[in-house]
Parts: sequence; C-alpha cells; structure tokens
Amino acid sequence: MEYDNTNTGAIFNSKSDQLILVGTGSLNDEGETKRIAMVKDVMPDGTTIRDIYVKVGRLWDNNSDTPNAPTFTGVAEISSGEKRVAAWVKQTEKGNILSMKLTEKNAMSSDIGVDKQVQDDEIPF
Repeated sequence: MEYDNTNTGAIFNSKSDQLILVGTGSLNDEGETKRIAMVKDVMPDGTTIRDIYVKVGRLWDNNSDTPNAPTFTGVAEISSGEKRVAAWVKQTEKGNILSMKLTEKNAMSSDIGVDKQVQDDEIPF
C-alpha cells in the first residue's frame, strides 16, 4: 500500500550552506499582483540558480494549550481554492521539520486539535 500524502506538506532545514534569501517583492501577472520571494542557491555542479516563489499562504502562531494542537495555523490559496493550514514543528534525527496539513477552510477537525478561541478570534478568515 502506497502512502497517501494528499493535503499534506513538509518544510525541511536547508541542506545547502549556500542557500540565501535574496529578497521579497511583488510580481504583476496579467493585472493580479502576487507576493514573491527569490532564493539563491548553488547546484552540486557549481551552477548558481535563483528560484522565484509565489506566496500561497500565511501562518500565525497558535497559542493553544490543547494537546496535539498545531504550532501554527493559517490559510493557503491553492489550485483547489482557499484551504486552512495547520503546521506542527516535529523533531527528527535529521533536525526539525515543519509538518503541514490542509483542510477545508471552515472544517472544524478534531484530529488537529485547534483551540476554538484561536479559530474565532485570531485567524482573520
């Protein structure tokens, strides 16, 4: 059976000691302004590259005392529409990772343990 990673994601520490955030800004695409970031890195063959990333969402600290509550919560605008993002910092043998889960924006999912106060008061959606 293959692992189903639908609506999940992870952010790992960079393996490159040459990865640099060049800057952030905006890009106008057919009249729609998008927030972007540029990252500079060096490939294994020595070639310098610059990747441009388009903002898909935003996370806020989730100050909850609920067990298993996410460290951060927020929203993401992706191809399937606006989704709720929950993210947990997890310690692994290779360092910390940020594990993420996407759910429907208005879903009140008990498996992610988000504090109701945080949902109602601190996340503006």
